Amino acid sequence: MTFPDEIIANILTRLPPKELVRARVVCKQWHALTSEHLFMHTNLLRTNAGHPVIAGFFLNDEIHETFSYNPLLRGYSSPDLSFIPTTADTANSETYVTSSCHGLLLCRRRRRIDGELGVYRARHYVCNPETMEFFEVDVPAGAGGAGQYLNLAYDPLKSRHQYRIVARGHDGIRVYSSRTRFWRTAVRYDGRCRRSPFAGLRHPRGVFWNGSLVWAMLSPRLLRFAIDSGELSEMPLPPRLRSEGWFHAGWVYAYVGESGGRLQVIGYTDEERRAACFDVLEMRDDEEGEWTVLYRVDLTRVEELYDPGDDDGARVARVTLEHFSWGGAPLHVVRGPGEAGRHGVLFFSVPGKIACYDAESRAVSVVWQDTATTSSPKHLLSYTWFNFYAYTPSFLRL
Repeated sequence: MTFPDEIIANILTRLPPKELVRARVVCKQWHALTSEHLFMHTNLLRTNAGHPVIAGFFLNDEIHETFSYNPLLRGYSSPDLSFIPTTADTANSETYVTSSCHGLLLCRRRRRIDGELGVYRARHYVCNPETMEFFEVDVPAGAGGAGQYLNLAYDPLKSRHQYRIVARGHDGIRVYSSRTRFWRTAVRYDGRCRRSPFAGLRHPRGVFWNGSLVWAMLSPRLLRFAIDSGELSEMPLPPRLRSEGWFHAGWVYAYVGESGGRLQVIGYTDEERRAACFDVLEMRDDEEGEWTVLYRVDLTRVEELYDPGDDDGARVARVTLEHFSWGGAPLHVVRGPGEAGRHGVLFFSVPGKIACYDAESRAVSVVWQDTATTSSPKHLLSYTWFNFYAYTPSFLRL
């Protein structure tokens, strides 16, 4: 007797992570079912009692030569990127993650150009740490050769076997398709003139949402590029930001990200940052383009956090409200399930630490701590959202 796929998938999602990996090799049917992104998402939710989760996160800061993976869930092995080959021209360079999207990673390794002293370019790889597969992508000259202008775009619910790479160069936007293995020029412009649409870009890293790449600008606005149509447009702002007065009041975008198929934005004035009270806004996947308040974050209840590793019983203060007020930054929003998104979490950075804030209970816990000595400049480093790359396993075959 053969059970329907829905029943088999329902049973398999209840397996522990290690047993799930073994079950995938039983037959082709089980392998196909467990390769679905929706399956992996359901398995992760059940592993964490229905709460929204990510398996872990990469911290990536090439300027300070910092790179690490930090697991959040037990039972899932940490991704090992050592399967990406070391070539003669990349022997002395580290592997860095430059984009993460639904289980796929876009990585780069700096390579030396023979005959040109001190000149470096990069090799770029799309990889899946779970299957240990990789594919080297040849990036055209002028299309983000340094690696900082490349963004991975992959939506397994709409196109399971196709991913794309969006490269923002000095003269236009190019799109790479894994299906054709070619680049196409989607938008042309002259980046040297004032008419460049990216004048005033806050950071080269974009956010993949609803088939588009979204960038944050220094002024309170967002720039959106629709990958399929090639249309480049500005997105509507939250109502209170449509007044010029908010910009002069020091309002800045502190975070732009995607979770649960919706776009989230965090911004605040200097006064709101000092008070550590701010809103997480989100835009639904609809044509109205209206912003709503997803969470109201209030960190005033966070008087101090303590190091759980203290063995002598002494409770030594580790994070205070003042730390966020002068050096904190939102890193990543994980939206809760359902329309209201209850039980969501916010990861935020303070110098030397990363904490997790539960939007429902307001509980805060430290999930990462810098092991550098206090005399090291890295110990005072406060990460920003474009240093944080969330990771959730996927069994997609490249």
